[in-house]
Amino acid sequence: MQNLRYALRIFGKQPLFSAIVILTFALGIGANTAVFSVVNAVLLRPLPFKEPQNLVALGEFDTREKADPGTEIESISYLDYVGWRDQNKVFEHVAVCTNQSVGTLTDGNQATHVQGESVSANLFTLLGIQPILGRTFLPKEDEPGNHVAVLSYGLWQRQFGADRGIIGKTVVLDGKPFEVIGVMPPRFTFPLRFSNPPELWITMSNLRQTPPDGSQPMTEQRDNDFFSCIARLKPNVSMQQAQANIDTIVADWRRQYPDSKLHVGAKVIPEISSMIGSTRSALLMLCAMAGCVLLIACVNVANLLLARSLSRNREISIRAALGARRWHIIKQLLAESTLLGAFGGFAGSLIAIWGIDLLRAFLPSIPRIDEISPDLRVLGFTALVSMAVGIFAGLLPAWRASHPNLAGSLNESSRGSSEGGSAGRTRAALVVIEIVLAVVLLASAGLLMKSFLRLQKVPSGFDPTKVVTARVALPETNYGKPEQAAEFYKKLLDRVSALPGVQSAGAAWWIPLSGSDIGFTFNIEERPVPTAQQPVAQVNVVTPNYFQTVRVPIRQGRAFTEHDERTAPPVAIVSEGFAEHFFPGENPIGKRIIPNGSVDPGKPPVREIVGVVADMHLISLREAPKPQIYVPHQQFAIQSMSIFVRTPLDPQTVTAALRRTFNEIDKDIPVYRVRALPEYVSESVAQPRLNAMLVGLFALIALLLAAAGIFGVMSYSVTQRTQEIGIRLALGAQRYDVLRLIVLQGMRFVVAGLVLGLIGVFACTRLLQSLLFGIGATDLRTMLVVSAILSVVAFLACLLPARRATLVDPVKALRAE
Repeated sequence: MQNLRYALRIFGKQPLFSAIVILTFALGIGANTAVFSVVNAVLLRPLPFKEPQNLVALGEFDTREKADPGTEIESISYLDYVGWRDQNKVFEHVAVCTNQSVGTLTDGNQATHVQGESVSANLFTLLGIQPILGRTFLPKEDEPGNHVAVLSYGLWQRQFGADRGIIGKTVVLDGKPFEVIGVMPPRFTFPLRFSNPPELWITMSNLRQTPPDGSQPMTEQRDNDFFSCIARLKPNVSMQQAQANIDTIVADWRRQYPDSKLHVGAKVIPEISSMIGSTRSALLMLCAMAGCVLLIACVNVANLLLARSLSRNREISIRAALGARRWHIIKQLLAESTLLGAFGGFAGSLIAIWGIDLLRAFLPSIPRIDEISPDLRVLGFTALVSMAVGIFAGLLPAWRASHPNLAGSLNESSRGSSEGGSAGRTRAALVVIEIVLAVVLLASAGLLMKSFLRLQKVPSGFDPTKVVTARVALPETNYGKPEQAAEFYKKLLDRVSALPGVQSAGAAWWIPLSGSDIGFTFNIEERPVPTAQQPVAQVNVVTPNYFQTVRVPIRQGRAFTEHDERTAPPVAIVSEGFAEHFFPGENPIGKRIIPNGSVDPGKPPVREIVGVVADMHLISLREAPKPQIYVPHQQFAIQSMSIFVRTPLDPQTVTAALRRTFNEIDKDIPVYRVRALPEYVSESVAQPRLNAMLVGLFALIALLLAAAGIFGVMSYSVTQRTQEIGIRLALGAQRYDVLRLIVLQGMRFVVAGLVLGLIGVFACTRLLQSLLFGIGATDLRTMLVVSAILSVVAFLACLLPARRATLVDPVKALRAE
């Protein structure tokens, strides 16, 4: 306590010095606390389920594309789920879910869109979660004809006024009556995803029901891969054992179903890894960058403390002469630096709270982002880091100060010259370390920013400006037949196109750059191949004015017209990439293909290619556009579509107009997710933009700290060399010579730091390669720009002390003690 009281008195006597150190610590600790809060919420905090470490995700991948998919596994078919469920020897439970389910809740007055999830009846048992009201599903309720639903807590509160008597009541979902059997706890959701979390759950009963047209239910189609699979490991079963068991099952499938399973592999991964996906690498990269900022802050403070300890040489020497032991001196100085670290940690926590709000606003769509909060683990991390940086930054200055040379101190004090050579070299080395770390951060920021700018310049293949989108899901009870869905969308688009301010309107199955698509295998009529060897293309169902609305150029042939109706010859439009890949050097117009998908019973029809359009990005700008097939909606009339409206009006005005139009046609159909198309484009580059922004911010902090370190060293050097400078000026040296002397001294540190930093960049930035687009991790132009920026900033940091040195009065300097 005595050491702490003395430290507080010292801080009171040097408030400016203390404030600078605390602010430096606060920047480093605040950045690390904010980033750790995100990592804690997304990666470290256990999933809110029973024994989450035993939960795994199961998925498939194409062995022709990759030998190991990592965490990027694909969905499976219901028949695959049944096979794994019945044949495995390593799982307690296996369950599946899909959002191909209900969309409209009708209460007799107004239709409301709800995000529903079809789940196998054992899902809640697998997760170990109990409802707060009622019960969850029984195994028999997966069978066709069982219409039961479990509500989320939020939907129960919002739509039903938290009515505790809701259990046993009937609600109308997509035109069908469902009995409410349970309400889940607050904050429970599954699957865990950032956008559009489920608001209610129903069983597989709906999907196992035979459609009105007599076609196969999707649960009986082996190539209908719409289901996400989760399983719980049996006690004492490892991931390796589970993977081996699944591999054995899939190997049997390849022999049994060579047409559809010949090139299929399966992967078992932790559920949390499946949920996070590629976000993990970005978060770990941010952790490393924030750590660099903290290390620079520590080195900067160490330099400041070392300078202060040199100025306290006489005080420490006197204490040593009076009998103070070396350990007592070290303990006192470490108490001061640790207390500064504690104050910096408190200030850093305040910065982190602001930073967390900023991160939450700018972070891309990743699960559990709403759980970011400073919990006990975050507070413990902040406390530990605060103590660690205080000790780390103060250890070297304290150790050096505890070895006073009494005779030397008195001699140097009397002469008023310069600090000892060893101390000067130590301070210079610390500055070089700061510059090295700053170079690594600046280079990383430059690479990520250049990568982001290149990504933004990738042609999307369409024009999103002034386009508003909206989702529509028709209930199967009234629009189960393809001709009914086709008639509805035709009538809807005719009315929307006639609205004031609307330039054109169309509809499509998938929204470009929304991250969603579907792939169909297909055959080319003139050169068919076996089913197992058929290529895959993205398929989109569109209406005639879709290409005009999103301004996709027609390269060859024609667009769809109103004449491409159900009774007309089946047609298709393909993308440029499709035409170049499958018909190189040929005219694709008139060629006939057979996509393996249809809304009508029987074999898929043969379609004639009537047009070629520019390539469009459906998933991401990072990936090259895949081969694409477009089918007219009248010939492939599905219930769920996205509306595209080109208009200068704002989305709110468009929403109101759309709702009026829907009410005129059918008041029981809601319009939802009304958004401007540019929002999807912006979200598609959200992760690269965030990486560039945060690393750029860290690099800016590092640059300022490095500049402050150089400025501090040079200012102290000028102060220590005042008498020497006075002698030089008295002997005839020009002020320009003094300026050059000081600047060159400082720039030597900078050159050494740049050389070592660039070596470090070439060694470390290869870790960034997976986050970059269109450039290498050792892009020469970026390195040159970074070197130039750091050199200019360092030169300015050296110039200010150097100018002060030129103003030294030789007479006063020679008279000074």
